[in-house]
Amino acid sequence: MASQKMGSYAFLAGVIIAIVAGLVQALDLMLGTTMMAGAVGWVALILVVLGLIVGFLNIHEKRVTDFLVATIAVAMIGLVALGPVALVVDPIVGLINAIVGNIVTLVAPAALIVGLKQIINLAKEQVV
Repeated sequence: MASQKMGSYAFLAGVIIAIVAGLVQALDLMLGTTMMAGAVGWVALILVVLGLIVGFLNIHEKRVTDFLVATIAVAMIGLVALGPVALVVDPIVGLINAIVGNIVTLVAPAALIVGLKQIINLAKEQVV
């Protein structure tokens, strides 16, 4: 139970970091400054580590499918072309792209771990 709490805290911290970093990245882009230039790599590394923690500790077997589908949905949002919207409200699209990109950086490692665990479980079922 303590490990699940740690996984939940890691996920919450990751989402907060993803949103704050996305806000700063979007502000940086709008102002044309380089506030985040040196920190982008560190933020990504922190999000990946938190995502790995979430993948190992937080996702129950009965929620694997829900988690993987939600991860695919969020990742697809990051791939959707927001071109027509960008012509009208470019700063908002930049903000959304920055936040979604950071959240994908958080959940992708978790999805990798959860997916691999699920594959191992399916393989074990076939052997038994």
